[in-house]
Amino acid sequence: MKPTKKYLATVIIATGLAGAVFASQAKEVQLNDAVAAAEASVNLNSALNLALQEVHGTAVGVKFEDHNGQPVWAVEILASNQEVRNLLIDPATGNVLQNSIDSIDRQDRDNVDRND
Repeated sequence: MKPTKKYLATVIIATGLAGAVFASQAKEVQLNDAVAAAEASVNLNSALNLALQEVHGTAVGVKFEDHNGQPVWAVEILASNQEVRNLLIDPATGNVLQNSIDSIDRQDRDNVDRND
């Protein structure tokens, strides 16, 4: 086998192995999140209810995720004033860690304000 073909074959094999490792790690992270969510003191329904007590509106999404190294319930709510709010709920205590306007919603509102 010529050196160029040998090098190319090595690169292709290495790329395939790296992809397989990355896919395996991604599945492991998802599994770890699922286990952590199942073991959380505050379950999905409780996190959703806590968020809706904080912001009146309609829940449009909720997921368990890592936020800056801390597991959280991330809840997205369409508030009664039509703002999209993102809330982070501590899965151990139920405390609201963050309540902010969705950055995309904020950009859209800023663009509308500039065009008026």
